[in-house]
Amino acid sequence: MNKGEITKQRIVVEARALFSKTGYDATKTSSIAKACGISEAAMYKYFGSKKELLEASVIIDFASEPSANIDFSQRSNNQLVEYYINRLITTIEENMEQFNILFTESLHHPELSAYFDRSVYRKSPEVQEMQKRIQDGTMNPMTDIFLFELGTTTSIWSILHYDRMKLGREDGKSEQFRKEVIRFVKFGVMGTGSQEAPSLSADS
Repeated sequence: MNKGEITKQRIVVEARALFSKTGYDATKTSSIAKACGISEAAMYKYFGSKKELLEASVIIDFASEPSANIDFSQRSNNQLVEYYINRLITTIEENMEQFNILFTESLHHPELSAYFDRSVYRKSPEVQEMQKRIQDGTMNPMTDIFLFELGTTTSIWSILHYDRMKLGREDGKSEQFRKEVIRFVKFGVMGTGSQEAPSLSADS
């Protein structure tokens, strides 16, 4: 990267940290510029507005995810869910500040919700395979897989955020935490160990 690209990236990093910690409205552009060691005027050469900088700060890098080269059709339902949850926890852990901003600022800045729809929710290969199995009846029925992904992502982020901010822990790195989340997604509160896909009934 050239000097200009390095400066632009540093602005994003510092803005992301401040937006995540103190919130978008409470963060002044002068504070971002100061953290970068540049003037506000110089910062605006790279970003035309604070809102533009907000949108840049939530971009998530999925380049390190290996799932594109995996044949998920050969994996069992258990293996598929385990991979999906582990991948999701790792993605949230590695992009915690971005998810903090997405989920805390979306109410006031709806365009961030559009970013989630467009970029975070991407129907990754393992999710595409899950959807195929749901349609085939080999996994439990699900009305809207987007809502499943949104709910799962939000729940995992909430737990990790609470543990990090309130308890000073990073449970996402804990094997036990991952196992508990995987078990809950597989079997819910009923605790059944069956891998069969029961159909939904009116009285269930």
